This record gives sequence, structure tokens and C-alpha cells, in this order.
Amino acid sequence: MGKVSLDINGRKYAMGCEDGEEERLLRLGQKLDDRVTKMANQFGQIGDLRLLVMAGITLMDEVEDTMENLDLRVDARAAGLRKERDAATLASAKAEAEAAKALSAAAKRIEKLAAKLNG
Repeated sequence: MGKVSLDINGRKYAMGCEDGEEERLLRLGQKLDDRVTKMANQFGQIGDLRLLVMAGITLMDEVEDTMENLDLRVDARAAGLRKERDAATLASAKAEAEAAKALSAAAKRIEKLAAKLNG
């Protein structure tokens, strides 16, 4: 099991993680420290717990906005794909009908030719 030491708002926090995840955890810890530092600069040193809660809430707000935006984009893309599928299905049905018509016409011509040859 991997271990890292995160520095958040000037305090050290020892954290455990899966082997190989140390760099990711350090990067995430740095992002959290950046957010807490921003909050501390904005509101002052109002306590580690309060700063961490505020940072966590703002991060969750961003995650929620991102998820909603992603959902809208997925819905829009799915609607576009359904339209493309419907258009392709219609085009395929038209092409199939035209091919059937052409085969029917060819069969009629062949029958006429065969009748002339036999007659």
C-alpha cells in the first residue's frame, strides 16, 4: 500500500493509497490545497474544517455542473444519432424499394424476351 503526505493549508496529512496511485493522490491534494488557499485568501483563516467544507462544497458544485452539462451533451448526441439512424433507415428502405422495382422490371423484360424466343 502506498503512502503520501499531503500539505493542505499548511498542515500535513498522511494518506494511504493503492500502489501506483501516489502521484494522482499528490496531484489531487495539491488541487485541494489550491482551493483551500483561495478560500483562506478570500475569507481569512476561519478554521481548517470550515475551509475544507467550503472547498469541498465548491468542488462538488463544479462536479455537479459538469455532470449536468455532460448529461445534456450525451442527450443531444443521442438525439442526433437517432435522427441519423432514422434517415439511414428511410434511405435504406427507399433504396430497397427502388432495387425491388428494378428487379421486377428486369424480370418482366426477361419474361417478354423468353416469350418471344419461345413463340
